[in-house]
Amino acid sequence: MSLSLLWFMVLCEIILWIVLVIHFSKGFRYFLNIHSVVISLIVLYSLPSTILMLQDKITMNNAEILILFSTIYIGLIGYTFGVLFFKRLFFFKKRKIAKLSKIINALFWLTYKYRYVLLFIICIVLFHWGFMPRGMSYRQSVTYRMETPGVMQYFNLLIPYVFSVLMVAMISIVGDLKKYKKLSWLSYLFIILVVLSIIGGHRIWIIALFACLIISFQPYLKRRHNLLIVIPVTIMILVISGGVRYARVGESFTENTNRFYEYFLNTKNMTFTDLMWGWGMNSITAPFSTYITLIKNIPQNIKYDYSAYIKDFSLLIPTIIYSERPLPYNKWYVKTFEPEIFQRGGGKTFYVLGFGYLFAGPVGVFIHLFLCGILFEFLNKFFKKIGGAAGVFLYSYFFIQFFRFVVGCGFIVFIKTSLILNFFIPITLLFLFTLVVNLLIFGKFKF
Repeated sequence: MSLSLLWFMVLCEIILWIVLVIHFSKGFRYFLNIHSVVISLIVLYSLPSTILMLQDKITMNNAEILILFSTIYIGLIGYTFGVLFFKRLFFFKKRKIAKLSKIINALFWLTYKYRYVLLFIICIVLFHWGFMPRGMSYRQSVTYRMETPGVMQYFNLLIPYVFSVLMVAMISIVGDLKKYKKLSWLSYLFIILVVLSIIGGHRIWIIALFACLIISFQPYLKRRHNLLIVIPVTIMILVISGGVRYARVGESFTENTNRFYEYFLNTKNMTFTDLMWGWGMNSITAPFSTYITLIKNIPQNIKYDYSAYIKDFSLLIPTIIYSERPLPYNKWYVKTFEPEIFQRGGGKTFYVLGFGYLFAGPVGVFIHLFLCGILFEFLNKFFKKIGGAAGVFLYSYFFIQFFRFVVGCGFIVFIKTSLILNFFIPITLLFLFTLVVNLLIFGKFKF
């Protein structure tokens, strides 16, 4: 492996990333712009493994390095083309989107109005399920996920999804700032409940909470403050995540809390590197390492899978109906390259470019990221057109799905899980609930 070639490719990647971020964020004025976030995550997830390559802990020949980094460039360019394609050729009809915006914002404020009722229901949900994901320890949840079909898992957790303390906390935070330009005591209470849930094991909620606060406060911040806030917050997220990762293996919430406290007592003995890998070395390097494995084996040992999008579409069908459906590509990867982990029911995250490369090599990467660019530009326009408090809330609540996108598999699967199951359905059901409450109080659907 030529280190000079590797350094050159890394430098080109960083330059391309900076250029695109400056373009999409309009000179860092909108640092958390949807496209800046997506592109940054694609690049940032590649950097830890790249550091290991520079340290000669991951070996690749020059041809593999060229393919690896050139496909990253191709993917970023494909994403940008997808954004520009949708921006130039598609638009929302003003009258229809204005009407939809009015309805969604009215539903948001109606939900905000009944936030005390929602707090009462959340307390009941927390009393039944607790602060831990799925109401069970991490080890128990692993077994549960192995033995329970995905559709059953979803319906079993639908109530906690709909009456999620995170979702209602975001509604309270955004509503308070839009209405009073400050947080109420109720928002602080919701934040405390979210923090307790994070300690209980909802690790990714750290990102969601900070993102909501930054996005909500952004109108009151000057441009130079954006980077000054985002950088330390990112470091803080990694450090806190280390505590959550250490704590979540406890068998109860009390044990998790004690382990979380114990972790921070030991931070004084940790090096800066130890703290930065708090997200978990494997969590950070695993997605990109799977892509490196694909580069080394496709098409040399395994042919391109030109039916990848058909298989991806088939994953819309629940396993209880189509038991012989193809495996999701993250499970396919483990079964193919690490069968001993597959036999134990384990899995690995899958770098977003991997799906495109498996489909048709560099061309497949371009096509896949082009489609992703179209999808995210649609969402970008949608959130902006909805506007108001509802637009801020929708974007804040969707934010954690960007991370699932970068470590996810196919295009259709992302739409199914992140856009429909984990975003559209819970929000719709929560809004419908507040409409029903309003109906019971006023005798009609009054906004």
